[in-house]
Amino acid sequence: MCGNIRIPYPFGIGASCSINSWYIIDCNSSKPHLRALNHLEVLGVDVKSQILNVSMQKISYCQHTGEIRGLDLRSSPFWFSELHNKFVFEGCGTAAMHMDNGSVLTACSTTCRSVTHSDRNTCFGSGCCQTPIPNSLKSFNINITGLDGGDGACRSAFLVEDETSYEEGMFSDPLFFKNSSVIPIALKWTLTASDQVTCCYNYLPERYMMDMLNGSTMEAYRCIVWSSDANPYLTDGCFGGEDGDHAEECKRCEDSGGYCQRARIYDVDGSVVSHTFTCHHYNKTSLGLILGNDFSVYSRIQVSTNIF
Repeated sequence: MCGNIRIPYPFGIGASCSINSWYIIDCNSSKPHLRALNHLEVLGVDVKSQILNVSMQKISYCQHTGEIRGLDLRSSPFWFSELHNKFVFEGCGTAAMHMDNGSVLTACSTTCRSVTHSDRNTCFGSGCCQTPIPNSLKSFNINITGLDGGDGACRSAFLVEDETSYEEGMFSDPLFFKNSSVIPIALKWTLTASDQVTCCYNYLPERYMMDMLNGSTMEAYRCIVWSSDANPYLTDGCFGGEDGDHAEECKRCEDSGGYCQRARIYDVDGSVVSHTFTCHHYNKTSLGLILGNDFSVYSRIQVSTNIF
């Protein structure tokens, strides 16, 4: 813990407690900061969704337009989560997110009018617009173009975590920016073969391929989370309780002579978001254990020829 923020492995407070230097957290004045990324303040770490929430400054441009350079993650094991972030432009004109070569990734435009307090929760084109971001985004630039005949007020374009209180008026009213605000964003994290990951129960990690924006792929590894409060990156962390999620249902299934088969459900970012289970019963109850595919996923099969 650092203050009231839980820091789970593979992150760690100090170099000896993290899986590599990218995951080192410094705890200063009860506030966690990610050492490798300019000491960004850490707001939370979610092992299940592989999300790191950090805080950044929102920069406003007043009386002019131009280019804003975003946080560059290309040398890091982090990227901007497609599922958990959105691109927001507040002001009058158009904001485009683009790559270094000028290719546009996403953009949105607004009309120009006075905005009242009642408009703070709307961001659909009148002084404020929002749009999704592409998957596997590592870096970006933002270009702001003013609207002809606009009032010259401050403009701001930025990424922001989609599940925050942005819509609840956490930030300044659109078109009225006098100070920069702190913005929460969501970073996806992953591990590679060089990290030599060992999962709980000495399971081997799951290997998966990520499609990158330049058309290439990246090999990544993760440990499978079987319950909501588990940390499979620890030796004894497979399940958050004695049996994890669906414990009672699985116990009833096994007490009746069956066995539980769990299945994983993934989100658009490739993280495990939930699990389902099926209770299997056979005509004969002689069961055996095998090791499935190349990774550490154990499954039970019927030994006898009478199945279902």
